[in-house]
Amino acid sequence: MPVWGIYIHVPFCPYHCAYCDFDAGVFPARLRQPYVETVINEIAHTRANLYPDGLTADTIYFGGGTPALLTAEQLQQIIEAVHHHFTIADDPEVTLEANPESINEEKAEQLRRIGINRVSIGAQSFIERHLRQLGRRHTAQDVWACFRILREAGLSNLNLDLIIGLPNQSLTEWQYTLDQALALRPTHISAYLLEVHEGTPLARQLQRGRWPQPDEELSVQMYELLLDRARAEGYEHYELSNWALPGFRSRHNLKYWSDTPYLGFGCSAASYDWVERRVNVKTPGAYIEQVGRLGHAIWMRTPVTQQTRRQEALFLGLRQIGGINLHQFQTHYGIDVWAEYEEALTPLIEAGLVSRENGWLKLTRRGLTLSNEVLTVFV
Repeated sequence: MPVWGIYIHVPFCPYHCAYCDFDAGVFPARLRQPYVETVINEIAHTRANLYPDGLTADTIYFGGGTPALLTAEQLQQIIEAVHHHFTIADDPEVTLEANPESINEEKAEQLRRIGINRVSIGAQSFIERHLRQLGRRHTAQDVWACFRILREAGLSNLNLDLIIGLPNQSLTEWQYTLDQALALRPTHISAYLLEVHEGTPLARQLQRGRWPQPDEELSVQMYELLLDRARAEGYEHYELSNWALPGFRSRHNLKYWSDTPYLGFGCSAASYDWVERRVNVKTPGAYIEQVGRLGHAIWMRTPVTQQTRRQEALFLGLRQIGGINLHQFQTHYGIDVWAEYEEALTPLIEAGLVSRENGWLKLTRRGLTLSNEVLTVFV
């Protein structure tokens, strides 16, 4: 039987970041408690109507948005609802995303007390001008203070989010950000290549020529520098954008990459149960209205075929640094990957982007930097 993950989307933000196109925003604070109550109602409805026999989960992840804007009491109400309606395994991983400036001594102690045991901190950069460019309101010193406060409260499992390839970012500046990040010694590092989404303030700034376009070749150099530095510091590179100290891989995010079912609650949240994908309505207002009227917030349902599962398992399996065990894959999904994709994979192997050794298929180091080109084989 699968052990599920549970995701709670919290759309509230204290301000707009220039690069963000997530389903989040600066919504009125008065919406927060009605939103929390609606999430609790959606959890109850989902258990009663979709999973009446129950299920077991071992991860709860509060993402957003800035979930730390909710009070500890509001977060606790949701956690208690999850425990009431589902079986939660011993020693669950309970993650909260937070901006550095959203954590103080009192909040950190409250988070520990209600069961939060992992915090993901959006640092993005340690260069002040980059933080201003991104629309962030914290400083580099705020990141250091946040880590100190959380650790003193007994919260030691800490992820640090960074962005690679900012406009006008030099290799020296990225080196400095890495120096600062590694000096903090987080248990986990997530580093994402900047994506410029149409309609965001950053996209408009780039279109007007306020900043130079991100340099793809330089971004590759930054990524490779991170590969070397993280390995030297004892971090395991286990997914394209994720590094962890031994024993601290993100248990929740691993579910997304390993064909494990998960439930999503809140506006825009997605669920996957091998049979279908469900996506909720996007805005908090529409979410509160629809759950109040129908009990659920489902906006779109997409059946999951066996072919879809196979393709996604291949795509997401190759994102993991260990790659795909071809024998196990054939046993589980009934497909001989090499026989099915030999024609497409052979030139990638000859180009040194993919390796096929000892029954495993995985990206090479060069393939990591060109992963989008490789993974399109399976899409």
